[in-house]
Amino acid sequence: MPAPLATDTFYSSLPAVDRFADLSDDSVYQPLPDDWSVAVTDVKDSTGLIRRGRYKQVNLVGASAIMAVLNLKKDFSVPFIFGGDGASLCIPASILEETRQALAATRAMAADLYGIELRTGIIPVSYIRAQGRDVLVAKSRLSSSFTQAAFTGGGLQYAEECLKDPAAARFRVEPEVAPNGDFTGLECRWQNIPSAHEEIVSLIVQAVGKDQQERNDLYRSVLAAIGRIYGDDTECHPVREEKLTMALSERFLAGESDIRSYAKGRWARVQYWFGIRWSVLLGKMLMATGYKTKFTEWGTYKQRLVRNTDFKKFDDKIRQVLSGSRRQREQLEAFLAPLHAERKLVYGLHAAPHALITCLLFNYSDAHVHLVDADDGGYAIAALRVKEQMRSFGMQ
Repeated sequence: MPAPLATDTFYSSLPAVDRFADLSDDSVYQPLPDDWSVAVTDVKDSTGLIRRGRYKQVNLVGASAIMAVLNLKKDFSVPFIFGGDGASLCIPASILEETRQALAATRAMAADLYGIELRTGIIPVSYIRAQGRDVLVAKSRLSSSFTQAAFTGGGLQYAEECLKDPAAARFRVEPEVAPNGDFTGLECRWQNIPSAHEEIVSLIVQAVGKDQQERNDLYRSVLAAIGRIYGDDTECHPVREEKLTMALSERFLAGESDIRSYAKGRWARVQYWFGIRWSVLLGKMLMATGYKTKFTEWGTYKQRLVRNTDFKKFDDKIRQVLSGSRRQREQLEAFLAPLHAERKLVYGLHAAPHALITCLLFNYSDAHVHLVDADDGGYAIAALRVKEQMRSFGMQ
């Protein structure tokens, strides 16, 4: 295993992996520096909230935690992964205390605005390694302007388990007084995106064989099957430029407006309520006319948004959001079910007519990432089914 890279610049210095399938190769990963930590968030009773039609709020709370931490560095040098009802971020020691405050602020906001309990914790990598797990990180290039983190080693899953383990209570972020968070850059201005086919599927596949090479081979086989069934990334991408429609209704804009103006007073809330609608109208005009400024070219913004969408990712499991037909989903399940019966993998998927998208932006040129999930439960429901299958194997 290569030696860890210089600590604070660890992630930004990683070379990017160009082929997503290569993330199944252990040699592309680097060990996270020992003085880093894993920050984790998880919405308690997300299943109950989903049943009550509140998955968009669950998504927004998870995305808000990511944005609050990214704002500490004002860039994407903090590797993270979004799981629908929570997130995991790897943070250097230099922003440890600030991250604690950012998570505390997000937790307070979620409780005050939505009555949602956001579990938060920060687990040192050194502790994770002492428990026999590891956090290995790679950088995956999905487009010329977009890279995202990938993880292996089992450390992120263990960190998530610590949130619910009484023995690890000391790692939870449970402040007596929460500071105000900086949620600048969190945007939610798009209507739900209809599938270009019949449905949007959030898929999670986790190999469970004891041999690492066997697991890696299985991941490559699963990715090849997805390609055969759903086609290439262009065909199965859940976000299409022609399907993107900016929203003006309270239903879609309330989330961003409430979170961005949280704890800033009544007048700030009123200003943001009007301001976001003006921004949407202006954005519609700029994109329709193809207006170009020194900051960005608005005529190609939707194309760049599609390119910068996290529609497939890896964290000791494949996560992918797919646009396809019911028949394609049935074919995929027909491929996965025998492998599950042979105890080679566990999987979960959830289908819905639309995708949700939440945006994290530092600017409108290239520094933006768009978190996508299926509506009505997405990754959260898929993860629940993975856990059920793991329990059936006696593995949880």
